[in-house]
Amino acid sequence: MSCASLVQRPCKSLFPTSSYRSCLTHVHALYFQLLEHCIESTSLREGKIVHQYLLKNSNTIAGNNNNSAIVLDKITRLYVSCNELELARRVFGSIPIPERKSNVILWNQMIRAYAWKGPFDRAIDLYYEMIESGVTPTKFTYPFVLKACSGLQAVEDGRKIHDHARGLGLESDVYISTALVDFYTKCECLIEAREVFDNMSERDVVTWNAMIAGSSLHGLYGDIIRLVVQMQEAGLSPNSSTVVAVLPAIGEANGLSQGKTVHGYCVRRGIHSDVIVATGLLNLYGKCRCLVYASRIFDRMWVKNEVTWSAIIGAYVSCDFASEALQLYDQMLLRDGICPSPVILGTALRACTKLTDLRRGKRLHSYIVKSESGFVLMNGKAKEALDIFQEMQLSGIEPDLATVVAFLPACSHLAALKHGACSHCYSVVCGFTTDTSVWMEFAIVEISGEKSLDSMVLDVEISGEANK
Repeated sequence: MSCASLVQRPCKSLFPTSSYRSCLTHVHALYFQLLEHCIESTSLREGKIVHQYLLKNSNTIAGNNNNSAIVLDKITRLYVSCNELELARRVFGSIPIPERKSNVILWNQMIRAYAWKGPFDRAIDLYYEMIESGVTPTKFTYPFVLKACSGLQAVEDGRKIHDHARGLGLESDVYISTALVDFYTKCECLIEAREVFDNMSERDVVTWNAMIAGSSLHGLYGDIIRLVVQMQEAGLSPNSSTVVAVLPAIGEANGLSQGKTVHGYCVRRGIHSDVIVATGLLNLYGKCRCLVYASRIFDRMWVKNEVTWSAIIGAYVSCDFASEALQLYDQMLLRDGICPSPVILGTALRACTKLTDLRRGKRLHSYIVKSESGFVLMNGKAKEALDIFQEMQLSGIEPDLATVVAFLPACSHLAALKHGACSHCYSVVCGFTTDTSVWMEFAIVEISGEKSLDSMVLDVEISGEANK
């Protein structure tokens, strides 16, 4: 037999049909396992390689619609697990309609992903698409889509979805009812939230926490105390989430006695060292002007986040220890290296006001303007950065080196040669270019863009030297 005749012979004569099918089955199983491994390990890179291979060999690997749907299901779940929701949505939409309609679990996974990661409106749109496709939601669908509704404050959508759940007889499910309570309280519909809560035949700790947190959010101190008492009478013990929900309302009501009771409960339960609980207790004592307890809690905390520092600085300012508050602010910057939030900056400014410390206040003002200028510039808003810089000068605050260097790229974006040259002149006069000539001149060169500033820069430097 010649080699030519062997090549021309059909492949299936070399591989019997049964063996060929067995080989394909083995290939299917292999790629399913690879995809499962990528999903479990959230290996996006490896998963994309598998996806790419499957796309190139779709006819061989897919085999039939059933195999194709299984492969696409796994690829969708891969992208969901890796937070690549747009890719997941694209693959999900390519699943054959009959198989997609019967896969309610995948619908739920997609809705949940959008409800947690956003955009929230995609979760709601996907829910309506699910209904229009004839797919019946389950009790796992509604908590996710209601979470998206609360995130958007989409009251009408939430009410419509509530009607859908009621029509399916799922309203009495504890998870769905809890999601409804959470949705209504966050959307300031307390009457509806209370109605759902009162009609529940079964309530777990999460349900009670949702109702307590909603009441706390709206400052209903009396309702909170009654709910906590009723919760304990029902045989359920408040957990750390309950405590965190209760403490702000107690602080606002200046309920020091109740606050100490809650603190004692936290110690007995061993949850007082949790950073969120400890911060809540610190904030409570600060609002009740009990600075000794607030400081004691702060000093014993191993982990301090931005909210913790904000609470302790605010406590010192509220108790008229403004100088100590600014010392804590400096300690936060130097020792912990935490970047101050707008809340912390506002509190520090209040301390400066109490001390009538204009110099320190101007420094904080300068920092705020620089931060805002840098933020708008990083977001491509060069014109706004230029306006803020001019506003800073008009307010009497002298730009420092960092401000000027942050300002120069805005001139570059706008091709504002005049502003750039003036800034360079100011830098020469202030001596900024002496110490940082390399990166300062680099920033100046960046201004020029397609136009040359050589002659302007030369004139500015000469005039600057002449003024020394």
